[in-house]
Amino acid sequence: MTADTIILRLHEQGRVRPSAPAYYEKIGDTWVPTSWRDYVSQIRQAGRALIALGVEPETNVAILGFNRPEWTIMLLATMTANAAGAGIYATNSPQEVQYIVNHAECRVILLENEEQWAKVNEVRDELPTLHHVIMMRGTQIDDPLVMSWETFMAKADEVDVSLLDERIAVIQPEKEATLIYTSGTTGPPKAVMLSHDALAFTAREATQMFDLGANNRELSYLPLSHIAEQTFTVYGSITAGYPVYFAESFPKLLDNLKEVRPSIFFGVPRVWERFYNGVVERMAEASGAQAKIAVWAMGVGRRVSDLRNQGEEPSGTLAI
Repeated sequence: MTADTIILRLHEQGRVRPSAPAYYEKIGDTWVPTSWRDYVSQIRQAGRALIALGVEPETNVAILGFNRPEWTIMLLATMTANAAGAGIYATNSPQEVQYIVNHAECRVILLENEEQWAKVNEVRDELPTLHHVIMMRGTQIDDPLVMSWETFMAKADEVDVSLLDERIAVIQPEKEATLIYTSGTTGPPKAVMLSHDALAFTAREATQMFDLGANNRELSYLPLSHIAEQTFTVYGSITAGYPVYFAESFPKLLDNLKEVRPSIFFGVPRVWERFYNGVVERMAEASGAQAKIAVWAMGVGRRVSDLRNQGEEPSGTLAI
């Protein structure tokens, strides 16, 4: 494989910074790292397991759940198998899940927990192409259609490493790498087919635009089924080499922000609105000198932001 793709960059990160952390997940009270070497190994193992389950080149694998390492491992594993991942919003209904799985003709789906399994189980008789349901770690479902994450990964032993390398070697940059489905608010969800070269180009431009490198760190919490979150959590991280912290949940986002103190934080309007409302409420409680200092600090922040939005930097007393 000579073309510049996300999978090529992934293997390069595993080579140049094997011991550096690729991602962190919260286990108990501790943020536990996984190295780039181990991340590459997990992805390659999952890729072989997908081949063992009959995933053919240029087919699709569905992923449904909150942001977790298994989500990105599966997404990238589909690419190593020369297939594509199709993310589904965790809030989608059983009927919406059925539509996407059938539309993408998915043979395999990865689910986060019992709640997501209940959706698939409700419409299982209407999913003719689905042969395997894989659960993320920590969830066991007693059903012949379902296997645990550990059982899935063990399937890799049935496929020689050389077969996966053959799949990687024939990846064509202009071919589909992932499917991004619209929310479906104005009708049935529509699939946007994004190619390998589109992902590689966008990730390179995004990391250069924000001057991102291996010393940055990101907190991942927005839906990975959206291309914006995928760009920074998956493709940007692999391009620049920075580690990703997977948030525990949306309700714990504020606690995770305090713990991680990310240098990269991607947000949508409602997130910034919640932060702003929290600041306004706290300021309303202030009085006397504390209130005056708070108002002054907000004014300084606005002036600095206005300058930076114009491509300038503060100077003199404002810089101080």
